[in-house]
Parts: sequence; structure tokens; C-alpha cells
Amino acid sequence: MASITLPPAYGVGSLDDAKRYLSDLIEFISSPLAHSVIVGHLNNTAGSDSNAVPSIWEDWWNNSWIDNLELQVIVKRLLLNDLMDDSPPSLKSLAQAIQDLSLPRKASENIAQFRLIEQQRFGLTPKKQHEVERMCAFVNSMAEYPSDSEDRRQVQHLVDVGAGQGYLTRNLADVPLSFDLLALDSSEDQVEGAKKRQQELEKWQKKVFGRRKALAAKETSPGESNTASLDTQVEGRSSKAGSVTQATVFVDKDALPTAIDQWMKDQMLSASEAPVIIIGLHACGSLTPAVLRSFVSLYHTQKREQLSPRAWRCNGIALVGCCYNRIRGIEKDFPMSSFVANHPHRPLLQLESLHLHLAAQVTHNWLSDWPAFELGLRKIVFRALLERLFSEHGGKMYQAGLQVGRFNDAAYESWDTYLARVSERLDGVTYDDLKRREGNANAKARMEGDDNARLRRRLELLHVLRCMLGPVVESLLLVDRWMYLREEVDVQVDVKMVNIFDQSTGSARNVALVVRL
Repeated sequence: MASITLPPAYGVGSLDDAKRYLSDLIEFISSPLAHSVIVGHLNNTAGSDSNAVPSIWEDWWNNSWIDNLELQVIVKRLLLNDLMDDSPPSLKSLAQAIQDLSLPRKASENIAQFRLIEQQRFGLTPKKQHEVERMCAFVNSMAEYPSDSEDRRQVQHLVDVGAGQGYLTRNLADVPLSFDLLALDSSEDQVEGAKKRQQELEKWQKKVFGRRKALAAKETSPGESNTASLDTQVEGRSSKAGSVTQATVFVDKDALPTAIDQWMKDQMLSASEAPVIIIGLHACGSLTPAVLRSFVSLYHTQKREQLSPRAWRCNGIALVGCCYNRIRGIEKDFPMSSFVANHPHRPLLQLESLHLHLAAQVTHNWLSDWPAFELGLRKIVFRALLERLFSEHGGKMYQAGLQVGRFNDAAYESWDTYLARVSERLDGVTYDDLKRREGNANAKARMEGDDNARLRRRLELLHVLRCMLGPVVESLLLVDRWMYLREEVDVQVDVKMVNIFDQSTGSARNVALVVRL
């Protein structure tokens, strides 16, 4: 059984549809145009001695069309795939392919409504609240019995990998959900931070409920009592909530089941083979591949052994991956599926760190918050233009020890303001030195029929194109992981990709890989 929503041109999401889609993704990402844009880092492009660009860019890099339109108009037309007939053909081809190949990311409408009450929202940003609420609702639906067995839910025990500060953990353990959780994180600081936040939450709840209890008692008529319900609410939250066990574990294929074994031993369960679901709200970098490998290993072990030697049994996973740039070794974690690994075009598909950084890009909110996007773009382009002033280093100032770091927003008010701030960071380089270098660069550019404004516009467009390719790269990573699971579990097991979060809330990574056994 296949359960994946692909772009409209790829059918209903069957296994054959997914293979055809993956083939097209591989061929596009490894094509000369797409690959050259992805690896065309702005610093290197601006810092090259002659501003040389790949010949395949020439129809747009050397096209006055770019200079005759406002940047916002160009970006809008690219995002909407609404380029005019006189637009450079390579840009039209790129925009069309991106639209055709990017996975649909609209949030699923089949997730129940679940709202955190006031005390559960303590310390949560609106984005995090949205993610916790949606994830709580989705995980709860995974854990329930079928409709003919509603007396109790099937799964009581959850393992939250990459639990971080424990936002999701706390709310799954709290009433009304009341799961028992093992919260794992590789960072001792994160685990200790989660414990501290739990203490702060309990202190805040006690203070708030104490005030409300006193107010209710004050407003109660003689002979009446309004405190019972409040007492029940306060005490019920602690007496009926599930348990939370926190542990510092570097998760890999073997460490994850070992940690669950110890947890189950500490839980002293009387029942054998307690069902467990493994979840992750933001399973960063290599954590998602590690958990997928562990799940597959457990799945095959459980198939072979009729009577499990463990006190628990893995009944499913729900993982939202993120931070692809934190993957420790792309050659180890991609490809995961045999289909991609053995694809005829696989030798041409060389994912690099630049691919992984772009996979985290989200373009849908650019137009709705143009000032913020424009500021972010200016920061990137100014940094690239700085490389132009030190072209003797070939776009790699950092290798020569010339590191400027980040500045606050005010530093990017103008190019001159930026140069002034840079001069404060670079030892032995004054503002006058930078202006002199700029004059030399401009003089050389004019001799070559170029100028600073022209280069700036092209760098802006290059960054836009690179970011637009990000969702296509992420689509490849996601569907490769889905295909790996599909290859490893029996055909009757449903392997899903579910768009849990609404990207408009800021939840850029919104796709969960889901298996329920």
C-alpha cells in the first residue's frame, strides 16, 4: 500500500508513481542548469577574478531584462511561474520544473483539532504552539484503538527523540492525553534545560491556580463551595498525568532500542510487549536517518521472532526531519533507498553541503513579508560583494583569515554603512582601504562593461533561484526516505508522508514520515 501525495502530474501516489517522480527529481537536480545554480555560491561568484559564470547562465546573466524590472516583480513572476514571453528561456525552464517537481506542502485537513489550555502554552511561541498542538493531535490519533475497541487506547508509551526543551513531551504527558514518555536528546544541556523548564512551569501553574482558587473562594456565597472543581483540576493534573523520563542518549540504530529497554525495565511493566510509538517533532540532521534505520531493524527482528525477548514492541513512528545542513555525512545518509542508490543517473547526483543548506529554504512567504525578505537578501548580497573587493582570495576571504561575521540590521542600511562596520572588524583594514578597493574593482568592471549595480542585481537573482531550488532538493530527500521505508516493510504496511504543520505559521519543515504497524 502506498500513501504519498505527489505533484499533480504524478498520479495518485502509487509505488510506480513515486519511482517515476524520483527519477525525474534525480535527472533535474543533476542537470547542468540546476546543479550549476545550486553550487553557485554567491561569495564565490562575486569573488572570482573576472566574475566568470557558467556559460549555461549567459541567457539570463547577460540579459538586460533583469535590469528593466523591479526585483519584486521578477521574484513574483518566478514564484508564480508567470514569466513573460521575453523572459530568458533558462529562467522559464527552471521556474516550470520547480513548480512541476516540488512536493505539495499544504497542511493536512484530516488532523483533529487539539488546543492547549493556558498553562500548557507557557513559554511557547505561536509557531511552537501550532506545532505542539498539531503533533499532539496526530500522535493521539495514532495511539487510539480502532472504533470497535474504544475502552482504552492501544499505545500508552511514546519515545520522543530529539526532545530538546521538552515542549512536545510535556504536553503529551499532561492531561488529557496522559501518555508515558521517554524523552531522549543527545545534548545534556537540552535535557537539563527541559527539566528546568518543567520546574518553571509547575511553579507558574501553582501560582496561577492559587490565585484563581483564592478568587473563587472569595466570590462563593455563604454555605456554598466552589473550590472542589479547582482542587480537582490542580490535583488531577498531577495525579492523572503520564510519566516523563528524560535521558541523554546519542541515538543510533542500536542505542535507541537499548535506551527503550532500560526505560521499560525501570517502568516495571507487568504486561509483556507493551506497544511503543517513536516520535520526533524536529529530528535534526542525521537523527531522522538513524531512527529510520533503528525502526527497520526492530521491524525485521519483530517479524522473525514470534515471542519478543523485549518487554516492548515498536508499533510505529512519526518523524518530522529538519536541519538537513546538520547531516553528519551525506554519503552515509543519502541515498537511503535502493531505488535511488541504483538509479542510472545516480553517479551524476552529487549532493553537497550547499544542497543541504538550500533544502531548508522556504519561499512561500517572501511576497507576504517583502521588507523582511529584502533585508535578508541585502545581507547575503552585501557579503558577496565584499568578496569582490578581495578578489585575490577567489571568493574565500575566510581562508585568508578575513572573517567579518554577522551584524545587526542597522549595518545593512546602505553599502557604505556596511563597509564602515566591516572596517571595524577587519584588523589592519580601514574604511578608506575598502573604498579604495571598491574604486579599483569598479574601474576594472567598467573596462569589462560591467558595474557594481549590475552585479548586485545578478547576485540577487542568483540567490532567489538557489532558494527556489531548495524545496525540490528537500522533496528528493523526503521521498528517498519514504522509499527506503517502503522497500523495507511489507506491502500491506502503510507508509505515509503527512503534511502535519501549516507552513504559513513559520513551520517550514512540515512533513512527517509515518508508519503504523
